[in-house]
Amino acid sequence: MQPPMAVRCLLAWSLLLIVTTTAAGLYERPAYIRPCRRNDPEINKCIRNSLNYVRPYVALGLPELKTPPLEPLRIEELAMENNAGAVRIKALFSDIVALGAGNYTIKEVRSDLKKLRIDMSLTIPRVESRGKYEVSGNVLLLPVRSFGEFWTEFSDISAIAKIYGKAIERDGESFMGIEKITIDFTMKNARFKVKDHANTQNVLGEAINQFLNQNANELIQEMRPAASQSIGKLFRKFLNDAFTNLPTRLWLLDD
Repeated sequence: MQPPMAVRCLLAWSLLLIVTTTAAGLYERPAYIRPCRRNDPEINKCIRNSLNYVRPYVALGLPELKTPPLEPLRIEELAMENNAGAVRIKALFSDIVALGAGNYTIKEVRSDLKKLRIDMSLTIPRVESRGKYEVSGNVLLLPVRSFGEFWTEFSDISAIAKIYGKAIERDGESFMGIEKITIDFTMKNARFKVKDHANTQNVLGEAINQFLNQNANELIQEMRPAASQSIGKLFRKFLNDAFTNLPTRLWLLDD
């Protein structure tokens, strides 16, 4: 015997209420998130301030948003390939440990949140990294094949990041997924040091290091498109993990 229609409707509404409440309870605004309002005439300034405010928390990592620490930033693998200009190489960097990326400052933000577009300019005073590398190709028409360990220092970095978002619905919530990030950067100074395991003669190793540092600006300029693309892919995952675990309503208010 089925229960009366009124009882069935009440049970259905109760079940819907429980499911909705449970889904909404999955996500709460973390203390480090300072939300902005869509209709704020100064929303770009608000987003900039919010991103700068969260900086010390991002540096330590946000487990609830599934983002690793930026200090130090550990990268298992980073591949680059440049097929144009005087430096035509394939490079694979691995076991990378970088210090300084978490010390960013967002200078300016331009957004179109209806299209989920956010552009920003930022600066980083200094980034130091070390790890392993494999390089093959040609530099100034000379064949190059090398592998070993590397150390780099980049200072006075300026970058422009363009973020292309997309709407995602999950758990009864709306999120902003990150579809693509493009990054362009400049820097005032760069230093390199490699320990070449392929060419073990000390004289040759010293010559390689001398060449890298004497031509640092030219090498950076040649490799910048490939580096920008690789860094963009890396941070697309980083931001996508964060934003797809933080409902839009928690950082962007409608009222």
